[in-house]
Amino acid sequence: MPYEDSLPLLVACLVVAAVFAWLWRNVGQPVWMWLAVAAACSGFGVAAIDYRTVTEREYLEILLPELAYAVQQKDLQTLFEAIAPEVRPVREQAERAVKHLKPTSVVITKLEITVDETAEPPAATAEMFVRVSGMMVGHEETMGIVAATVSLEKRDRWLVTDCAVKPAEPLGSR
Repeated sequence: MPYEDSLPLLVACLVVAAVFAWLWRNVGQPVWMWLAVAAACSGFGVAAIDYRTVTEREYLEILLPELAYAVQQKDLQTLFEAIAPEVRPVREQAERAVKHLKPTSVVITKLEITVDETAEPPAATAEMFVRVSGMMVGHEETMGIVAATVSLEKRDRWLVTDCAVKPAEPLGSR
């Protein structure tokens, strides 16, 4: 589908089905009933296919919050499995974040993903704001929002190839 949300198409099919049902009720010809049934079935069929099909972007929208949860749980094994093996600095950055910050809460508050399936291998970039609460080593509980840009490549599965993290800009300076 040209878009990843079938709700507008489902609503349009149901509106067309309602119009056909109204025509069938007023005119009395069975062809309108069959057209109403066909329109409704088409809408529900497309919605079912969309529900069962996970696009690359939708997969990444699921994967990245899982990785944020792994940071929160201090699960380095899950993080390392999601990072490309040759990207040593990103692995060290993840390990430092977990051990130095000791996160208690990691929540992605804004997530924008662009996927380039024409690249070989397919690549994606995720721009996100992440709210992190944690205990800095030797300090008290702190909370901050960071802007992260994550680059990913799909080999046999999606792997993180780069991650740039910086403090989020205040809203007024954009």
